[in-house]
Amino acid sequence: MKAKIFIAAIILLPFIGATQTKEQKEPDPLFVALYTIGTKWDTAKDFEEQPFAKEHSAYLAKLRKEKVISLGGRYADTGLIIFKAPDEKKAKELITKDEAVKNSLFKVAIYPFDPFYSGCVK
Repeated sequence: MKAKIFIAAIILLPFIGATQTKEQKEPDPLFVALYTIGTKWDTAKDFEEQPFAKEHSAYLAKLRKEKVISLGGRYADTGLIIFKAPDEKKAKELITKDEAVKNSLFKVAIYPFDPFYSGCVK
C-alpha cells in the first residue's frame, strides 16, 4: 500500500504546480528607491517651488494608482518608496521616467527589497 502511494505521488508531483492560473502567478519582486536632493535642488525654495515638483508628484500619484508603489515616505532628508517591478532593469527604467529624476532635482538609488516578514508589504 505504501509503495502505491509513493508511486502515485511521484507521478502526480510534476502536475501539482502546473495547475496555477494567471491570477495566481508570483507577484513582481519589490525594490526600494531612495531619493536625495540632486544638483538642481534650490535650498532656498520649498519643495512645491522646485522645478519639476508637480511632475514628480503626478508621476508618483500615477504609480500609486496603478498599484506599482506599495509604500512611501520620508525620513531625514531622504524620500523612500517601495515598489514592484519585474526585474532590476525595469525598476530603474520605471524610476528614471520621473521628470524630477531626469532633470537632476533628485538623485535616486535603487535596490532590491526583501521584507523580513511575509505579507507585511504587498
